[in-house]
Amino acid sequence: MKKSWKITVVFVIFIGLLFNVITINHNKEVNKIKTDKRVVMLTFDDGPSSYADNKIMDILDHFDVKVTFFMTGINLQKYKSDIGIKKVVDRMIKSGHSLGNHSYFHNKYINYQKILINELDAVNLMIQNIYLENGIKIDKKDIPIRMPYLQYYKGLGYVIQRIKNPFWIRGYLGTDYLEQVTGKDKILNQYVKHLKKGQIFVAHSKDYAKVWLPELIQNLKAKKYNFANFTQNERFHYSNYGKLVF
Repeated sequence: MKKSWKITVVFVIFIGLLFNVITINHNKEVNKIKTDKRVVMLTFDDGPSSYADNKIMDILDHFDVKVTFFMTGINLQKYKSDIGIKKVVDRMIKSGHSLGNHSYFHNKYINYQKILINELDAVNLMIQNIYLENGIKIDKKDIPIRMPYLQYYKGLGYVIQRIKNPFWIRGYLGTDYLEQVTGKDKILNQYVKHLKKGQIFVAHSKDYAKVWLPELIQNLKAKKYNFANFTQNERFHYSNYGKLVF
């Protein structure tokens, strides 16, 4: 009985060490572009929203800025049934913006790795099919992923290994999601205060973006900053400026 118990303990320890090795080898958390150039990424989470994202893209078109939209599956699944959603997502692709994976249900997944894997795979497939409808073939490893709430924990190494996507995009998160509660001046101050070469700014597909976004872009352009995203084979692809690092 004692021998059996000892074997069980050794086995559990071995599995734990193996899990740690896998986690260390596969966790690729990304917080910035490593570069000596003046470049940033603007990213917008929680869409698509037919109203808010169209307003955001009107501003982006005016300033000729390309960004990344991290989308939830629960919103993106309306692509087939909601003409407004279809039009706004197709516009993103045709305008050169990037589509990113923000999970399906935007939950907390610390104890639900298998559910997370299924959700990320489902959203990746949705994004791939939407790109195909727009005449573009994209590999799922080239679809950027951002976890809801920027959550990151040790067990994600297993998830990363399973879904074969090497990078998980984080960045600087202010409080733009509180909209008028935070207010334009504080939102702008948060982003400008954290401005640096290669910074990734996290924002949200909210109506209030139309209030602060033009001034932020004007501020960055005045400082001679360019804007990068994940759209393959374009001059604004991040690889033209550097590499993604923690």
